Amino acid sequence: MTTALPDLTLLGMTLHSLRRQPLRTLLTSLGVAVGVVAIVAFGSIARGLWASTNASLKFNQGDLMVFQRGVSADVFSTLDEARIRDALLSDPAVERVVPSLWQVMPIRPAPFCFVMGLQPEDLALHRSKLIEGRMPESGDEAVIGTVAAKMLGIGLDQEIRISSTRVKVVGAFQTDVVFFNSAVILPLRTLQRICLKKGLVTNFQVALKSDADLEAACRRIETNVPEVVAIASADQYKRVDQGLEIANGLVGVIAFLSVVIGGVIVMNTMWMSVHERTREIGVLRALGWPRRRIVRMILIEASGVGLLAWIIGSCMGIGLAEIATRLPFARQFVDPVYDWQPPAMAFAVSVVLSMLGGAAPAWRAARISPVEALRYE
Repeated sequence: MTTALPDLTLLGMTLHSLRRQPLRTLLTSLGVAVGVVAIVAFGSIARGLWASTNASLKFNQGDLMVFQRGVSADVFSTLDEARIRDALLSDPAVERVVPSLWQVMPIRPAPFCFVMGLQPEDLALHRSKLIEGRMPESGDEAVIGTVAAKMLGIGLDQEIRISSTRVKVVGAFQTDVVFFNSAVILPLRTLQRICLKKGLVTNFQVALKSDADLEAACRRIETNVPEVVAIASADQYKRVDQGLEIANGLVGVIAFLSVVIGGVIVMNTMWMSVHERTREIGVLRALGWPRRRIVRMILIEASGVGLLAWIIGSCMGIGLAEIATRLPFARQFVDPVYDWQPPAMAFAVSVVLSMLGGAAPAWRAARISPVEALRYE
């Protein structure tokens, strides 16, 4: 019985090495894939938070949002409705301001729920977002986001209790902002009364005139009203809330840990592979393979492990993000965006760490003497 010889080309020898120990190759790839899973899953979730934040800045058909300066989270912002509204409207570039009150309150059976208050005339801006029912016409009516409706088990014409007040749900809406889809929206005066915040709001959304300069308007608003900050894009949102920065930082930490841990896993596997193939490498050297070609073979083999890890990890990462959207708590905040950035980052990390892990074994393989290797047992 004869055994088929491997193709002695660079690619042929690399594929032969990867297939020689398929279980070890798979287990090594799975070890690297853990980091890929985390990068793709958390990266997609972070991208979703970023997209939702950008959409929230335009929620009331405005160009920017104004919050209280110096707060640790956006929901803690507290502004005087009448005074700040008049100050904003005095700016020559401002066309319309929309006051809004945000609260996080328990609504059974949920331990907490996002509740938003808007003026009746501003509620009309969102008629196109209704998927059923109508907008509130009195202080004891509300509309509910699709995620909140599922979470609370509430349908049209049913009542919910917010603190000691009962309101009737008359409509359901769907937006591009995942945390607004988890909200109950009431008339502003009703929510102010429930929360004992008469005359106070959380923020204002500001619509500018068509010829206005956005950056100049933001600077002017902050100069004229020193107690506020003007937010025009998601990358500025860290001035009132650190959530996006924390999410992006988490992805960066995961990528770093993946490089360290995955690199060690690949180095260990490739070192064992080189040790087991000492005679084989000696034969290749005796056949005229230069050291740089041996190095390339080991590095390509390590990259193959990284590529397999990326494929497995990307699929599992998307699956993990999808599972998160179905968890009762997480679905209030999680709406992953599957664009090219998280998989591209994961690809770079998995392949680079695999090559880093294979560098030392490749160097050792290149230094093997053909004569000594052929005597190796």
